[in-house]
Amino acid sequence: MIIDEKGKLFGKINLLDLFLILIILLVLAGAAVFFIGGGGLTGPGTIPLTYTVEIKQKDAEYFSHVIEGEQVIDGVTKEHVGEIVSLSLEPATHTAQADDKLLTATIDGKFDGFVTIKGDATVRYPDLLLGESISIKIGNDMALRSESVAMHGYVVDMDYDESRLKEMK
Repeated sequence: MIIDEKGKLFGKINLLDLFLILIILLVLAGAAVFFIGGGGLTGPGTIPLTYTVEIKQKDAEYFSHVIEGEQVIDGVTKEHVGEIVSLSLEPATHTAQADDKLLTATIDGKFDGFVTIKGDATVRYPDLLLGESISIKIGNDMALRSESVAMHGYVVDMDYDESRLKEMK
């Protein structure tokens, strides 16, 4: 007989022990699939993301502290959100309505800065997350800090591989 009177398979392996071994192997296989095959934070569930934050109406001295290569953290959660890649400046403007017209004037000595940051985003479709919990979308208000400066602005541009995002639905 395959199972004897003591409940052992081929007289050597207890069926309860065999069942427990199979459960442990299934749990380990599931964990491996999660972390290696797509659900883990370091696997294919993470995509490179470059985003631009617009910082309005600051003087040139302020922007001299925005340094390429510095690491950036979220000012609220203190989570790492990337590295400064570039900075571009434009003269700051102010728009006002007079009667039925919009008038735009340049503000002397003030600039609007566009800080481009590169980082990794975790995909939790349909959201992209910086760190564990910071959802990033065009128009998001962000408070950021680097080693040299605290920044506050709005996300105006995002660049990532959209085909990878669609694959992870």
